[in-house]
Amino acid sequence: MAAIYPYVLIVHLFCAVIFIGYLFFDVVILPNVKKLYGEEVANKAEQGIGQRAVKIMPICVLLLLITGGMMVSQYIGGDKGYFETPFQKVLMLKICFACGIFAMVGIALTCKFLNKKNPIGNIIHPAVLILGALIIVCAKLMWYV
Repeated sequence: MAAIYPYVLIVHLFCAVIFIGYLFFDVVILPNVKKLYGEEVANKAEQGIGQRAVKIMPICVLLLLITGGMMVSQYIGGDKGYFETPFQKVLMLKICFACGIFAMVGIALTCKFLNKKNPIGNIIHPAVLILGALIIVCAKLMWYV
C-alpha cells in the first residue's frame, strides 16, 4: 500500500475537490443566479449542470469511499489500534462525517432510481457541504493534534 499511497491520495483529493466544488456552487452560487437572472435561467443552468453531475457524482463518491478506505488502513486497525492516539480519534470523527455524507447520498440515489420523492431533498446539499467542510477541517487538524 505504501507504494501506491500517493496515487490513491491524489485520486481522493481530486474527487473531493469535484464533489465539494459542485456542492459549493449549488448551495452558494446558484441561488444568486436565481435572484439576478430569474427562475427560468437558473433552472436551465441547473438542468444542464445536473445532467452532467448525475453522471459524475456517483463515480466521485464511490472513488472517495474506496480511496478513503485504502488510506485509512494505513493509520487504523490491527496492531495500530483504533482510538489509541489523538490522530486516530480525529480520523475516526472524519470517518463519521463521511459516513453521514455517504448515507445521504445513498438515500438520494435510492429515491432517484425508485422514482420516489427524496425526504431529505431540501436539506441534503447544504448538510453535505457542511459535513464536507468539517471533513476538511478534520483532515488538517488530525496532523496537528
